[in-house]
Amino acid sequence: MTPTFTPGKLKTIYPIVEKIATQALKYIDLLHLNKEIVNFSEFYSRYSMEIIGNVGFGVECNGFTNPKSEFYLRGHEYFDHQSFYWRIVRAFAFFAPDTFDKLKIKRISAQIENFFYGIVKSTVEFRQKHSLKRNDFLQTLIELKNGHVVDENGNVKCVTDFPFSMNDVGANTMLYMIAGYETSATTGQFAAYQLALNPDIQARAREEVVRVLEKYGGECTYEAQNEMVYLNMVLDETMRIHPSMRALFRRCNRDYKLPNSDLVIEKGTMVFIPIQAIQMDPEIFSEPEMFDPERFSPKNKANLHPCHWMPFGEGPKKCLGIRQGYIQSKMALVKVLHKYELLLDDRTHVPMKIKNSSLVYAAEGGVWLKLRSLE
Repeated sequence: MTPTFTPGKLKTIYPIVEKIATQALKYIDLLHLNKEIVNFSEFYSRYSMEIIGNVGFGVECNGFTNPKSEFYLRGHEYFDHQSFYWRIVRAFAFFAPDTFDKLKIKRISAQIENFFYGIVKSTVEFRQKHSLKRNDFLQTLIELKNGHVVDENGNVKCVTDFPFSMNDVGANTMLYMIAGYETSATTGQFAAYQLALNPDIQARAREEVVRVLEKYGGECTYEAQNEMVYLNMVLDETMRIHPSMRALFRRCNRDYKLPNSDLVIEKGTMVFIPIQAIQMDPEIFSEPEMFDPERFSPKNKANLHPCHWMPFGEGPKKCLGIRQGYIQSKMALVKVLHKYELLLDDRTHVPMKIKNSSLVYAAEGGVWLKLRSLE
């Protein structure tokens, strides 16, 4: 999978993301024209799901123009299921995964699973029947299914000892949605929340956006967004306070003796890693409740212990799609900040309250922001 997320490959996918970010701005413009307060939780959900649908599943969801888009509704239902039954099932799957698997209980409702698997299957069959190719994640999975691995330079290598079935294609597109949707949607909406809460930081981020876009003739190219370093710092600090996953679970695959200790973690032990607690530890980050992007200046970030900040995990299992996550979260912010000032609405909780029914870190009641058009 690694070649899918290299800078070269991301550059080919980038026009799709930029196009969707432009559609997102038009959606914001329409809400502003109608004098509506914007629920950035809902906005970023639609925006992120549109990208996932295009890049991961090879379909256009039309979530901005069609509020009843089935792709968006099914995807949103997966992440925030209102059914008490599915909440119990997911809790069971987390705390007793082995027993859960032995009982062969599904983690996802049949309607959601069949909908997304059906889309993937029909798209794969259509592309293969008509010899169509597209620069997206699904194309990488199709190549793997056909016994090919494509490197960063587009060179194809045949692989005979790596079976990859249609079920594998479907499973990996769902994994792509889980990993890609939650990270960018959560980070984007909470970054907007923090910018509205901290006008001085918002002004500095906007100054960078305006300056870089002027340099590139008003076009937000792949190279332009790469130069927006301060906006990356804003996203990093957002993920420190509001990580999309508050904890990670890892299973120990061999007996491991902790250094300078008699404690041995036995093979098969499930290890719980409290990411949010680590990232909000005052011994690691002074005044952890304060939003301060300077913690992640290039110099400070280089000196940071890699396991003190882990919104993407760490080590061999670290998320492959880090670069794409930054691009997704950043692009909608770039478009909005260039045109509007973000202001808190009374419906937004300060301090933020977190929804306990959601699979991922989500705002109770949503992030509601008012927009003030800039001259």
